[in-house]
This record gives sequence, structure tokens and C-alpha cells, in this order.
Amino acid sequence: MKIAIYDATLTEGTRQAGVQLSVRDKLRVALRLAELGVAFVEGGWPGARGDAEIFREARQLELGGARLCACATLQPGGRGGSELRAALRSGAPAITLRVPLASGRRAAAGWRGALAAAVKAVRRDGRAAIVDLDGFFDAQRQGGAAALGAVEAAARAGAEVILLGDVRGGALPSEIEAGVAAARRAAGAAAIGIRARDDAGLAVANSLVAVGKGASVVAATVNGYGERCGAADLVAVAAALELKLGHQALAAGQLRRLTSLAHFVAELVDREPSRDQPYVGQDAFAGGADELAPHVDPEAVGNRAGPAMADERGHPGALRVARALGLPARGERDARQVLERLAAWERRGFRYEGAEASFDLVLRALAGRRREYFRVLAYRVLDVHREKRGFTEATVELAVSGEHVHAAALGVGPVNALDQALRKALELHYPELSSMKLVQSRSKSLATDVGTAGDVRVLVDSADARDHWGTAGVSDNLLDACRQALVDAIEYKLAKDDVAPHPRRARPRSR
Repeated sequence: MKIAIYDATLTEGTRQAGVQLSVRDKLRVALRLAELGVAFVEGGWPGARGDAEIFREARQLELGGARLCACATLQPGGRGGSELRAALRSGAPAITLRVPLASGRRAAAGWRGALAAAVKAVRRDGRAAIVDLDGFFDAQRQGGAAALGAVEAAARAGAEVILLGDVRGGALPSEIEAGVAAARRAAGAAAIGIRARDDAGLAVANSLVAVGKGASVVAATVNGYGERCGAADLVAVAAALELKLGHQALAAGQLRRLTSLAHFVAELVDREPSRDQPYVGQDAFAGGADELAPHVDPEAVGNRAGPAMADERGHPGALRVARALGLPARGERDARQVLERLAAWERRGFRYEGAEASFDLVLRALAGRRREYFRVLAYRVLDVHREKRGFTEATVELAVSGEHVHAAALGVGPVNALDQALRKALELHYPELSSMKLVQSRSKSLATDVGTAGDVRVLVDSADARDHWGTAGVSDNLLDACRQALVDAIEYKLAKDDVAPHPRRARPRSR
């Protein structure tokens, strides 16, 4: 059976303490989820300032079969109409109507009319209506009138999906089974979904038992991020649905990208991937004293088995990409050599999730196909304070086609200044760089036992009119890590556009 995944990483996932995603990062996550075959991506509340930008930018994205959902919270008696109007104006193909259910019979009558009217308004506008009954299982526990009344009202009005929410995260599997079964009987043609939280450590289990009772939509977040104790982990849910229950949760062949997805999102939110995370953790399939066979094939989720291969995980597509670039990796021995080279880079602190362009350049180097467009001979970055104003000046010396080129530029911070200086030095040689822009950068101090003398990792996001890409640099010097990431970003732009290294046409000069 096909089970639709309703992803809430961009919304619920960012409510976890310390988990933040910029608008650009949210769009990157949405694209990755769409590639995997997720059915719905919850984008947020368009009436809120930060979320409104997501929907504006998302109009340029190709999300394939994934539908971006705009949210609106309803209140009894029709209050909350401004949020619904903002959601409809967002242009999102699906509208999620959040209904914070109160317990008892009194709330049922108040919800029926308002909910039915909202669903009909969404349908009249040509959108899919998704109803999120927040607190369904609490209301069900108190008698069920409000809960089932809301299900019936939503279904009769034409809701496509009705999500049953365990907002406090305390429901037991037996309660989930009873509630889903009752809702399924009341829902008619509407699909029933489950939105579990993990306060009792049961979010994944509750999601799976809900499917067993007729739910065909499961809400989850990547790595289980969410407020308090988190939400159902999309990784564990999708893996269990496909490998243990025989359902289809993602697009064909995409389950092998789960490890990469988990690490990608962890990198974006500046968290180390959990070593013991089910299915995708570094130790998830490490051999123990009993040496029993793993419960599923690690390769099925893009992971690897055994401690000897621990540093080789996270690159399920490495050999495929390597072969496409002409890297000789025909057998197990060659494959191991390729992965060992990649593992050596990662031991230095590189993480290629979120920096796929640097990963591409590494593979090109291993294949002997990385072109040298220029070399950085020297650079200097100065923070200047003048008349109570501060700015950064960067100077670079490059070797380009046998010539030495100097350039200096001012910027806001070292990354921006160094980026401006590099491109100023290269603009006459490679005019293609004029369409490239630096979107954002971020840095992270890596775990170390040498105090403040440890390494730092810098991630840089770049874009042109067609693509977005990420690059990384690692060094014990912040500026050098910035330089590595920026050079990779420029080289990748030239490589992906198949620009050939060429000499400058104009006479060499310094500036």
C-alpha cells in the first residue's frame, strides 16, 4: 500500500531548542524531500513574516509530486479567517487547517460549522484541504464527541486528508489504534493520517500502529526534530514502513538516500548526527559480541555494516558518481580505496552533507578530472575601523593561466570581502562568474581537546540563475576555511557550466 509522508521538518522540526533553519536552508530541505518522494511538505504560516518569504521563494522551485502546504489555525465560530486568507494568497497547492480541539461535547458544535466552511473555501479555490486535528486523542479520551464530530465535518466538506494529532505525545499504541479505527469509520472517502509526538517515546511505534488500523498518511520530521521530546522520525518511519511492513513510503529506489538525508539536515541545523540513530546512525549496524545479522540490510537505507567501515558511511551514491566521472571503481577492492580516500577527508572534519559541490570536486580530483582554473598564491584579510565604522578589506594574489593577478575589495565580514576580491581578480578571465552570488555562510567549531586551537568548518551556499550549491572548508584558521569553501564554490560554478580554462584576453595589469 502507498503511504503518504507529510513532512513537518520546516515547521515543527524548527521548534526544537537549538534547531534553526534559514529560508534558504528550508528551501534546500524541501527540494531534498521532494526528490525522495515525500507527498507533502509543511511550509509554515504565510501570515508570519519569516514564513511568507518561504512561499514567495518556493514558487521558483520544482518540487515534482510533493505539495507544499500553507498553514492556517482555525478557531470556533469562524475566528482565524485572516490566517486562512493569507494561506490562500500564498499560492501553495495544499492548505493545512490546524484545529486545536478542546475536550468534551461542548466543543463539537462550535467546530463543525467553522471547519466545514474553511474546508469548502479551500476547495473552491482549487486547493487540497488537509485538516490537522490537534489534540484528537486527548478529546477522544474524554468521550470522543468533539473529536469524531470534527472528523465527520471535515470529511463531509471534502477534506482530502484528516490528520489525527497527539499534541501532548502521551497516547499509548492501544489508544492510537482505537482512535484511528473510529476516525476511519467516520471519515468516508477522506484519508486518515497520524501526527504523533515522542513525549512517551512512542512516536514511531504509534505511527506504525496507526497505519495498521487504516491510516494512509504519516506526519514526521527528519531526525525526529520537534518541540519538547520531538516528533516521529521520518527516517525510522519510512524505513519501517518499507522494509518491515511492505508499504511504499518514498519514491522507488529513494530509501537508500535516508542516511544522506539525515546527515544533510543535521549539518544544516548545526548538530552532529546521532551515532545511535536507528537505521542511519554510525553505530546502527556495528557488530556486537553476539555477531548477529542486522535486522535489515544496512545498504537498503544507505548505511554500512560493521565498525571497520564506520568512516565510510554516508556516501551511498559515491561509487555511482565516481563511475560516471570515469573513476575506476569496478570491484570491492577499488570501491574500498575510493571510500577510504573519502573517509580520510572526513576524518579531517569535512562533512559533505550540505556541501555537495565540494563532494563533487573531490570525486573529480580522484578521477583526475578536476581542472585547475586558478591558484590562490596569497591572500590577506583585514578588519578596518574608521570613524566608528567597521568594514573588512580582502586582498588576493592569484595565478591564472600563467599570469599573476592582484585584486582588493571591501566587504561586510571576511567571507563577503574575500568572495568579492576573488571574483574581482577572476572576472576578466571568467565572465561566467558574473551570474553567481554568495547566498550565505556559516561556521562551526569542531570537537577538539586542544581548547581554542581546534579546527573550524565553514559552509558556503552559492547560487546562479539555475542552481544552488554548497561547499565546505576545514582548517584551524577560520579565514583559511573560508578561502577553501569560496574557492570550491567558484570552481564548481565553472566546472558545472563546463567552462574551459582560458587565458585572459586583455593585457595583464594589477589593480
